Amino acid sequence: MAAAHRPGAGWADWLRDDTEVCRCEEVTADRIREAVTDLGAHDARTVKLLTRAGMGWCQGRVCGQAVARLAGAEPAPDRRPLSCPVPLSHLARLPEPPDTHEGAPA
Repeated sequence: MAAAHRPGAGWADWLRDDTEVCRCEEVTADRIREAVTDLGAHDARTVKLLTRAGMGWCQGRVCGQAVARLAGAEPAPDRRPLSCPVPLSHLARLPEPPDTHEGAPA
């Protein structure tokens, strides 16, 4: 997903100071930048410890890549399985699978 929907070059410059990078913990771009410039954070782990970015309900699944890049570090490869929301209407349009059980009622 990250490779397919990567933001353009200079995307960090688009963020205003009050832009929430971590929605779960309400951490703004300004707080992350402050952790990097004023507090000496140079990786996502240190930013996380100083700001709580990535410590909310999603555990960094949503903001982890952005936090790592704002910290100036190359983000680690995503170890979580690829998934995305699927509308129920898409599932409803799937064809019925063939019945593979012998003796099952028709």
